[in-house]
Amino acid sequence: MPSELPGLVLDWRSGEKGWEGLVSYADRDGRIVTEWLPAANLRPVVSAPQTGSAYG
Repeated sequence: MPSELPGLVLDWRSGEKGWEGLVSYADRDGRIVTEWLPAANLRPVVSAPQTGSAYG
């Protein structure tokens, strides 16, 4: 079952089937998982820049 979870890409490599990212994320049970995932399964986070100030 496909799911989208926030994670952190730690590294990239070129595999037999294309690019892969080494990703760490917390699964739905709260366990930390680190695994190689196809780049096609990853997408960037889209959000407003964080300036560190409550005033933007």
